[in-house]
Order: sequence, then structure tokens, then C-alpha cells
Amino acid sequence: MPRRTLHRRAKGSVPDARTAAKYLITLPGKQLHEDPDGVPRITSPCLFGNDRPLELEIGCGSGEYLCSLARQCPGTNFVGVEVRNKSLLEAVATAAWDALDNIVFVRTDVRLLYPRFVPDSLRAVYLHYPDPVTRPKFAKRRIFTQGFLDQMHAALTCNGRLSVITDLEPYFLEMLELAERDDRWQKTHAERYLIGFEPATKSRFQRLWEGHGLPTLRFELVKHGRHRGS
Repeated sequence: MPRRTLHRRAKGSVPDARTAAKYLITLPGKQLHEDPDGVPRITSPCLFGNDRPLELEIGCGSGEYLCSLARQCPGTNFVGVEVRNKSLLEAVATAAWDALDNIVFVRTDVRLLYPRFVPDSLRAVYLHYPDPVTRPKFAKRRIFTQGFLDQMHAALTCNGRLSVITDLEPYFLEMLELAERDDRWQKTHAERYLIGFEPATKSRFQRLWEGHGLPTLRFELVKHGRHRGS
């Protein structure tokens, strides 16, 4: 089932103004291009008013996985980035139901946020089930590129983690090979890659693909090298 179809099935009611103000930041591309300095930086002080460690999920969907992490780790802040409004409405509803004070969702294309990342500010980044963009003419829309690795390496703290998961083997191997060529990263596991993922709460994507009998393929990297050019 295409990811677009899955997103169309997501349901969510519009949150009240107070809930939306607490959990949801909408950043149109025009605003990010024309007034980037008017957009908050992606740091705990700017988004939460404290100095807790910060973790980021790219393509958080309806937020099941990230809200679960926020419940488990109240001393850590979490940011979910997603472009689809319906999914984010569900994510906001879940966060509000659990009265979480350590999570916020940003509606935008994560690539437009790169200038708002701060060096050495993220403890972990999760890229789980990214859209593989299988049509060749749209390949440039893929998130996982050398540029992405450059941006994440700059934004992550020393020994910060980058977790990557997908169900599509050809795309997975492309991402894995790109990561393996970059000596600024080291895997956190002895195996070339891992099969299976059993978090306390699985995302809708993971439940769907595993329901179709598709294996969960993943690798996890830790930042350990210098920035390029340094």
C-alpha cells in the first residue's frame, strides 16, 4: 500500500487553539525562505524553554512511536517533523491525551529546517520508514542523501545516534551503502544491518508493513568523526 494511501486514511480532529499552540508549529516553505530568522531554532531552549537533551524524528506520521518515547523519557525533549496535516492532528491528539510536556510537532519539509538546526544540539535522530520515492524522476526528493548525512552529522552531539529503518530492501541497501562510505559514522552494532524492531509502541507504518509480511530492516549509526573540511 503506498504511503500516500496510508496517510489519507489517517483521521484527526482539529485541536483547540490552546492545544495547537502547545504542540503544533506550522512552518510554510515561504516563511522559511523569506524570513528564516523569524523561525525558532531546533533546540530545547528555543522550543521548550529548558536544557533537556533533544531528539528528533523525521517523518513522524501520527506520532505513536515518538509519543511513546516521550512517555518513557520525561527528562528528554522530542520533536516530530511531518508534512501531512492529518497525521499531525492525530499526533497532537495523542500528546494532549497523555498531557506530555516534552514533545512538539513541526509541520514542514525537514530539508527546509536545515538552516535552523544548531551544531551539536541533537542527541538522536530517527528516520523510520521514509518515503522511498521509487519513480526515478522524483529521486531527488529522497531524504537520505549525502547532504542529509552532512546535516545530521553537524546537528548531532558527539556520539549522537542516527537510526534508519525501512521495509524496502533496494532502498535500504542504497542508504546503507551510502552510510558505509562515510567514515564520520560508526555502526552501533557488529552486524552489517539488523532485522526486526520491537519498541514499546510500534508506529502505524511498522504495523502495516509487518502485517504484509515485510521485514523491518534497520541500521544505527553513531557520530564519531569530524565535520568535513575541519
